[in-house]
Amino acid sequence: MTKLGLRPYQGGDDPPPGSIPVSVIVLTLNEEVNIRRCLESVAWADQIVVVDSGSTDETVQVAHSMGVKVVEQPWLGFSAQRECALRLPGLQHDWVYFVDADEWVSPQLAAEIALKLTDPRCAGFAQRFRLVFLGTWIRHCGWYGSRIIRLVDRRYTKYDGTWVARAHVDGPLQRLDNDLVDEDGKGLAVWLHKHVRYAELECERRGDTPSLPDRMRALWRDRGSRPLFLSILRDLVFPGVPAKPIALFLYMYIARLGFLDGLAGLRFCLFHAWYEVVVATMQAGQEKSSQEGG
Repeated sequence: MTKLGLRPYQGGDDPPPGSIPVSVIVLTLNEEVNIRRCLESVAWADQIVVVDSGSTDETVQVAHSMGVKVVEQPWLGFSAQRECALRLPGLQHDWVYFVDADEWVSPQLAAEIALKLTDPRCAGFAQRFRLVFLGTWIRHCGWYGSRIIRLVDRRYTKYDGTWVARAHVDGPLQRLDNDLVDEDGKGLAVWLHKHVRYAELECERRGDTPSLPDRMRALWRDRGSRPLFLSILRDLVFPGVPAKPIALFLYMYIARLGFLDGLAGLRFCLFHAWYEVVVATMQAGQEKSSQEGG
């Protein structure tokens, strides 16, 4: 597990292996590079289940070698795959923690989870994640601060059906103070390829954009753990912004202080502007095909 100066994650002792009554679920597809680090970081969980969607590398073999249960499940989509995993009959606990294969859990976070689950008094926990991009923690760019819901009581949780796979928890939420670290070791080329696929999904989503009143109602109903102002920017303001690539770069790099993350921050903002170019190009291609077909 790399350190990268990600304080306060430079030391600490993990809780004993298998000591925390939670089922950790790791969704995988060709994660040989990352999977060992991920599984080692969650060894404190009483149960670990890898749900693999057809890896052709050594992902499954590595998981088996570490004594982890592997379930083969063809890919259903981001939300549907999590929903399917949440309902696996072999899960031993109602408390489920989703950890992506390119993420790792610090000893401090593991200890906090152990403490909070002794008397949860809630149906889920929201937490921040620290994204490590090209070896640098992206502290700015508007990326750090939003909370994701990963630790849930599955009796009160379902996934919303969108490609971003947001968890909807029917009950009170609490917060975890320590962050989940996202640090993909597969390199920039894989990151770019993955985001081309994300752009395809985002293009489909934007093609079905509801009316402004419907978006406003959905914003209040479904914003989950995101800060309200970020939800407003994403769901109400950004869809109507012209020149989205330029606007997004200026927002991330200038307004959200991405320049403070150095060269990695500049690249991160440029690549997200490129992502918007890809989405716009796909949308233009679809519109042209529709016109020619009509």
